[in-house]
Amino acid sequence: MNLYLEFVKRFLLATPLIASSAFFTAPSRAATFALSQGELKFTNFSQEFIGLEKVNDAHTFGSVNGGITQQINKANINFIATPPEISTSALSIAFGQDKDYLGLAQTEAKIVGNFDVDAGKSFSFDFAAALNLRTAIDEPPTENAHSMGDVSFFLLDTTNIDKPNLSEFLSNLSLDDTMILAKNTLDFFSLAANLNTSGKDDYLDKENSKNVTLTQLFQDDEFQGNEEFASAFIGGSLQRSFANKTNLTLLAVRRSQARVTAKEPAMNSVALLSLALIAIGKKLNVKQLITKK
Repeated sequence: MNLYLEFVKRFLLATPLIASSAFFTAPSRAATFALSQGELKFTNFSQEFIGLEKVNDAHTFGSVNGGITQQINKANINFIATPPEISTSALSIAFGQDKDYLGLAQTEAKIVGNFDVDAGKSFSFDFAAALNLRTAIDEPPTENAHSMGDVSFFLLDTTNIDKPNLSEFLSNLSLDDTMILAKNTLDFFSLAANLNTSGKDDYLDKENSKNVTLTQLFQDDEFQGNEEFASAFIGGSLQRSFANKTNLTLLAVRRSQARVTAKEPAMNSVALLSLALIAIGKKLNVKQLITKK
C-alpha cells in the first residue's frame, strides 16, 4: 500500500500543477498541451543479478512558423545492488501556442537483467507500474494533442544462449526482436495507453500472463472533449518454479511520447527520419507478439 500511495502522490497530484502552469500561461491565446508519464519498479528479487544492461534515451523536436512550442523530457533509471531493486521513470511534455508549429518529446528506456535459477527452485519478484497521460487543446480540429505511453516486461528462458554470447545478447535485446520474444517468453506484463484529441484510438489497457499476479489496481480515464486523461497504477508479483537449472532474462521497457501540432508546417523528410520516433502509435498487443505458454 505504501508503494501505491507513493505512485499516486507523484503521478496524480503533481501532474495537474505541471499542466496548469504550462497550459494557462497565456489564456487569451490558443494553446495545446500533451503529457506522458510512466514508471516501472521491481523489488524483492529472489535471485541476484548476474548481468545487467541499462539504456535510457530521450529526444525532443520542435518546428515553428510563427507559433511557439516547448518540449520537456525527464527520464532516469535507478539501481540498488543490495537488496536488488531497479526502477525507471519518465516525464514527457509538449506545449504549443498560436498557429503553425509541431512539438515532440519522447523517451525510451530498456532494462535487461540476467539470472541463474537452480533446479527445483523458484524465481520471483514484486513490481509496480504506472501511467499518467494528459492532452488538452483550445481549438479543434486545427489543433491536435497526442500522448502515448507504455511500460512492460518479459521473462525469457535464455538457457540455450551460449555463455560467451550472453553479454552481446543482453546488449542487443529489444522489443524489435519479435522472433526471440515469440520463442523464449515465459511470462509477460504490459500497461499501455494512448490519447489523441482527434478522437481516434484512445485506450488504456493491460495484459499479463498466468504467472503474473495483480494485487493492486487503480484506473481512471476520460476520452471525450478537448481535455482528455488516462491514469493507471498496477501492483503485482511474478513467481515461477523450475525443475531444471535455468538461465532467465528479464526485459523491461518504458516508453513515453507527447506531441502537439497546429497547422503542422512542412518539414524536411530527412529531419523527420532522424527523429527515430517510438513506434507506439498502435496498440501493443503482447499476446499476439509472443507464443502462449
